[in-house]
Amino acid sequence: MRRPLSPTLAKLAEQELNETPDRIQQDIIILRVWIRQQPHLRARTEDDFLIAFLRRCRYSLEETKRRLDRYFSYYNLFPEIMSNRYITQRLLDVNRLGMFIYPDLPKCDNRTALFIARFGRLDPNQYSLREIYHFTSMAMEIVALENDYASVAGICEIIDLEGVSSDKMRRFDKQFFRRWWSWLHDCSPLRIKEVYVINMPKDIQGSIMYLYNMLSMQVNYPIRVLKNAEELFDHIGKSSLPEEYGGTNGHLNESIAYMEDLLNSYRGYFEQEYKYGTIEELRPVEMATYEAEFGVNGSFRRLNWD
Repeated sequence: MRRPLSPTLAKLAEQELNETPDRIQQDIIILRVWIRQQPHLRARTEDDFLIAFLRRCRYSLEETKRRLDRYFSYYNLFPEIMSNRYITQRLLDVNRLGMFIYPDLPKCDNRTALFIARFGRLDPNQYSLREIYHFTSMAMEIVALENDYASVAGICEIIDLEGVSSDKMRRFDKQFFRRWWSWLHDCSPLRIKEVYVINMPKDIQGSIMYLYNMLSMQVNYPIRVLKNAEELFDHIGKSSLPEEYGGTNGHLNESIAYMEDLLNSYRGYFEQEYKYGTIEELRPVEMATYEAEFGVNGSFRRLNWD
């Protein structure tokens, strides 16, 4: 059963995402029918899951179909993060590192959800980047289903580089990161609105700025490099930041505990993962008809969106 949005989020969903409450169930049915008609696709069809992707695609059914197809194709293309997604003790330990924080309530003034990435918390001798992003893919899927601020207003991400040494940068798997970035851009059900990079050590500035320049050209949202956490106040505000960053909105340990509770509650959900993915041998190769692409009488709406 779908959760009703708050009046503020409902207005934002209508204005920015083209969400019309009276049409949501019709869109869900259209997507379910389309999924059943794809011989190669084994996709989830729960209401909240499909709504998360509809919101990510601003209710363009054409783009939603493509993103869903890409998402489940990555079960084969990127098995390092999209296979064996079970709630294990190792996964809970990764969450407890506090490297990626997904607060429940902290929100920016524009209602986006706050994410915090603290790469200095990673010890490459104990955890691989693959394990970290394996956890992150699961956490982001949960957030897309549980946090309406994230699915409607999008994500404001803080990347904190405190503690990232030149040695850690040398061991950083850039090729794997590029694959992750492609997944995030092309497949994720969450929409990043803005990114802030803080606490960049001088000895890694060259490597970070190379990544910054490369990524900035690929995205349509701002990536801002700030000198320190205090400069965040000019962009986000103390009332939205956790106390560890000089704000007044809770503690990071509370967010870590909140995510652990969510992970445990989703054990059954992820135990069903073996059902999903794509069978590429069954993917249709013939040219799609107009009706298959856009639906009868254009019911698969094609919207103009950036």
